[in-house]
Amino acid sequence: MTSIGFVMTPCSNIACERVGHPIDERNCFEMRITNLVCALIVSLCMAVLLGQQSMAQEANLRYELGKRVQRYESLWENSSPEVRAASTATMERAVQEFFSFNLSGAAKSLDAAWLSMQKEPSGFQRNAASLSVSAPPLMDANQTKLELYLMSIYPASNVDWLDSASLELTLSPISKTDATKPQTKTVDLSFSNSAASKLPLLIEWELGKREAGEFELTATLIQNGLKARIVGTRVSVLLDRQPRIEAVSDWLDNNKRTAKASSLCTARLLGKQLQLADRGKGSECDLPLDSWLSEFESIAFSRPEQRPISPSGRWQVFTDGKAEQVVRMHVPVPAPDKPTLIFAFHGAGGSENMFFETYGAGRLIELAKARNWFVVCPRQPLTGLSLSAAAMLPLIETEFGVSFDRVFLVGHSMGAAQAIEQVSKSQERITAVAAVGGGGNPKRTGALEKIPFYVAAGERDFGKGGAKRLADSLKAFGCQVKYSEYPDVEHLTIVQACLDELFTFLERSK
Repeated sequence: MTSIGFVMTPCSNIACERVGHPIDERNCFEMRITNLVCALIVSLCMAVLLGQQSMAQEANLRYELGKRVQRYESLWENSSPEVRAASTATMERAVQEFFSFNLSGAAKSLDAAWLSMQKEPSGFQRNAASLSVSAPPLMDANQTKLELYLMSIYPASNVDWLDSASLELTLSPISKTDATKPQTKTVDLSFSNSAASKLPLLIEWELGKREAGEFELTATLIQNGLKARIVGTRVSVLLDRQPRIEAVSDWLDNNKRTAKASSLCTARLLGKQLQLADRGKGSECDLPLDSWLSEFESIAFSRPEQRPISPSGRWQVFTDGKAEQVVRMHVPVPAPDKPTLIFAFHGAGGSENMFFETYGAGRLIELAKARNWFVVCPRQPLTGLSLSAAAMLPLIETEFGVSFDRVFLVGHSMGAAQAIEQVSKSQERITAVAAVGGGGNPKRTGALEKIPFYVAAGERDFGKGGAKRLADSLKAFGCQVKYSEYPDVEHLTIVQACLDELFTFLERSK
């Protein structure tokens, strides 16, 4: 999903409590090992399940779940505390269904949580929430026909509900400077038999030639005067798609060995994703593939220092010549004289895209942009980071020709434990640390006591116990700790709920 925000419990102490073990170092170590093995099994099973369901439904379920998290978080941000609280129990159920491998059930619960914050949604709106529109991620500028699918991610309550409905499609350029006008198409869904039974429905759209760039495909369902926006997608339009993708494949064939330069490692990352997209395979979030192709070409065939920075962020691979670390970054242009950097660590089951796409529909990135701060979001599998924050820091400074005045570590759930691990290893240059929805095992050092910590959890957050213990441990070390607990907030939403307070804490840290 965009990477969805559902994460496995990172804190061994929470697991210890659940099975009734006393909380001591030996038991917690054993539970950490057990959790790692279980999490690995979960990930493998999830990978198989995602593959099977994607083929059966012709849908990228991780992408679909991410889109549903985004629209829930966008509405949550603009709702009253009472309305937000009404959705909490349903969000908890969505988490449970996700870890029971009931992905369509998780999608349905996410939609139910979203609908619960709306005023008396109709049966039509509830059924429409189950739908999405998918399209191939790439098309050529000279390609005149777009093939897309109308799909149901989970069964609607009434098999006949789509009869007499129509679907209004719009393909719009994402860039505000693009002179290309949006195109629209209306599809009649009135079939002789139940329209819902015809899903997934292939729709062929004659578009004509288009300019290259990124386009948003939106869809609105209309029935008896009622309208409902359904989940859409992004399409990247390329000039000379075939010869340029062939050039990407040739370069990858000739650069299979591990490169020593970060730029060439990055080119491989971009090139492999472009190959997958060319085969029609989607990703977990919307990727600016037209920009990615230009970035790849500037690295592989031109001058890496001329590589453009996408408004969606920069994906990069940093390497020390041995290990490779994938990150997604927000890079302010131009860089301020005394720049600030946030390392943001996602939770288990997530990716480097989470802070850009979810956790408040990307609000951490927006808050950082408003302050002209750098943000680096490393990808961390269950085995942890490939490069430590201390190892990445000089590589980032060299890449952008800056020297950071302040460096913050922020993490959610497993990422909270990662932030604590990183600051425990090296306190040099770390200005402050924020651990949200999770804990960790800090190591006592004289330097650690000088670093301020922010710890937050939701009242209904299963990571609350670990967060509390972390705060208590840090206070016992003599550290300055700000602990906050948010009422009627569960494990996923806690990041979004605490962001304003978190940034106030960071701004005050010197």
